[in-house]
Amino acid sequence: MKQHKEFYPIILTLVLFLVALFIFFVFRSPNINLWIPIFLYVLIDIGFIVSLILGVKSKNITVKVFSILSNITFMIPLSIFIYLLLLANGISER
Repeated sequence: MKQHKEFYPIILTLVLFLVALFIFFVFRSPNINLWIPIFLYVLIDIGFIVSLILGVKSKNITVKVFSILSNITFMIPLSIFIYLLLLANGISER
C-alpha cells in the first residue's frame, strides 16, 4: 500500500493534465461565459500546486524530479492561459 501512495503526485498530475485538455476542447463556443473555464482552470492550477507539494514531500527521488519538472511545465503555460482568458474577459465588456 505504501508503494502506491508514492505515485499519487504523478497520477494526480496526469489526471489534471487530461482534465485541462478535456475542458479546453469542451468549452469552445463563442457565446460561452468565460468565467466558467477561468474558474475551472484556476482549480486545476491549484491542483498542480498540491501535486507539486506532494511530489516534493515524497521520498522517492524519481517521483520528486518528475513531479517538479512536470508540474512546473504544466503550471506556467496554464497560468499564462488563465491570464489571457482574464484579459479577453475584460476586453469583451460582458
